[in-house]
Amino acid sequence: MTATGPLADVLLHIRGLRKSFRGSHAVDGVDLDIRRGEFFTMLGPSGSGKTTTLRLIAGFERPDGGEIRLDGQDVARLAPFERDVNTVFQDYALFPHMTVAANIAYGLEAKRLPRAEIRARVDEALRVVQLGPLSDRLPQQLSGGQRQRVGLARAIVNRPQLLLLDEPLGALDLKLRQDMQIELKHIQQTLGIAFLYVTHDQEEALSMSDRIAVFNNGRIEQMGTPTEVYDCPATEFVAGFVGTSTILPRGGRRLVLRPEKVRLAADATGFGAGWQVERGRLEESVYVGLFTRHIVRLPSGETVTAVAQNAGRGAPRLLRGQDVAVGWHPEDVFVLNG
Repeated sequence: MTATGPLADVLLHIRGLRKSFRGSHAVDGVDLDIRRGEFFTMLGPSGSGKTTTLRLIAGFERPDGGEIRLDGQDVARLAPFERDVNTVFQDYALFPHMTVAANIAYGLEAKRLPRAEIRARVDEALRVVQLGPLSDRLPQQLSGGQRQRVGLARAIVNRPQLLLLDEPLGALDLKLRQDMQIELKHIQQTLGIAFLYVTHDQEEALSMSDRIAVFNNGRIEQMGTPTEVYDCPATEFVAGFVGTSTILPRGGRRLVLRPEKVRLAADATGFGAGWQVERGRLEESVYVGLFTRHIVRLPSGETVTAVAQNAGRGAPRLLRGQDVAVGWHPEDVFVLNG
């Protein structure tokens, strides 16, 4: 049965999903909807339940309870090959003795599709991932990024409704991983199919996703757009895991300060009207190229992190151990109640 009305745009519908291993709840009542054509990311640390949730959706694990509907069909008890999904893994799982084209064609040949259709669909997949000139090479003749694109092409050639990606960029170096983030998002938009992406990397999630679900201890702590999750964290866990935050208890509330919103100066005269200013001592300055991260200890013992872009030689030089002032605009602070 295909959904109609408000649910017509929902491709994957999950309610009350549960899975335990040896009495421990790996997935503990997960609810989520993924829309058609959406780039949706499940983000969380190791052991948070995100990969188990993906394996339940793929059919590699059977749920202990809950509902999984794909395009209106209950798929919770179906085998992986009976679900209109494909999975891209971190290790790519390519056949080393087969060429790029043969690896991509393997699933279509197993379905006994006509040879002309297989050739056309393989050529289309190669074009999408920009590997046409390398179609005759073996996997060991490719770079890590190229092998990752072969794995992606082998998945999309089957034209699934939903593509599952389990930390596919985890084995790549930083520069290549950043390049592939841009490329993956472009491929997803070109194809127009839903991507469900699993990662523990906050930058990946924020840079590629339409929406993010932040996992912790088998549950979703917050779900929203990258801007919503970053600028308005719902819990202290989200504030600390998604990006860097300073959390200060003030008057029965907890203030969340993002380091790029905090300004550092030699004294309070460096701030205008409306700034909240506190004195402290510069405990550490860490140079990371594009910016410098400063850690200031307040008289209360709490620390505040501020980052300053390394824009040129005009900025005043602050020394470790120096008395300084930190300030922020009240509108840049998010309040956690309780």
